[in-house]
Amino acid sequence: MVLQLLVVAFVFLAAYLGLPALGLAMAGPVAVVLAGVAAVALLRRGGESWPALGLARPSRPLRLLAASLGIAVLGYAAAIVATVVATQVLGWPPMQSGRLGSVQGSLPALLGLLAIAWTTAALGEELLFRGFLQGRLQALLGPRRGAGLLAAAAQGLVFGLAHAYQGATGILVTGCLGLVFGLLYLRTKSLWPLVIAHGLIDTLSLLALYAGRLPAQ
Repeated sequence: MVLQLLVVAFVFLAAYLGLPALGLAMAGPVAVVLAGVAAVALLRRGGESWPALGLARPSRPLRLLAASLGIAVLGYAAAIVATVVATQVLGWPPMQSGRLGSVQGSLPALLGLLAIAWTTAALGEELLFRGFLQGRLQALLGPRRGAGLLAAAAQGLVFGLAHAYQGATGILVTGCLGLVFGLLYLRTKSLWPLVIAHGLIDTLSLLALYAGRLPAQ
């Protein structure tokens, strides 16, 4: 189990840090894809199936949609609160959009980033951080009291640090969002509502950037 975590972490960091050093773009999405593939391969090799990653086939589509909308609202609220705390209370600069700033006023960029948002970000990040990382950490901690909470908090921290390109405020906002999603995953045991909610949140943010409602910094 520890070896699984180390292998996936190595794959992620090698791509995340190595691609920019080679002058290549899209390091984040590529790192998520490669690490996700490694995680799935390791779990499948160990005899675990898709439900072990929270990807069991949903049985009630309407209920899934309702849960996803509720989680999206909750996640957006958590992001707003974290933003206010960071900028108004702590005095940190606003969240940096980084490469996402290219979407402002550009329909091709918007469509391309929406495709990434619903695949690499929504599905890939939920599978990697909540399904794999949180699940492995919780299993590693064993049946001790609070293991699930510790695992959710740890993956939320890692999730926030993975968005360091968005600045200190971005780390706090995405870290809080990752924590909320991790706590909900503890309850639901399913990634599907989180995937849909993640995609909806990213879509609203990209549309706001495209329309100039959010500053492209």
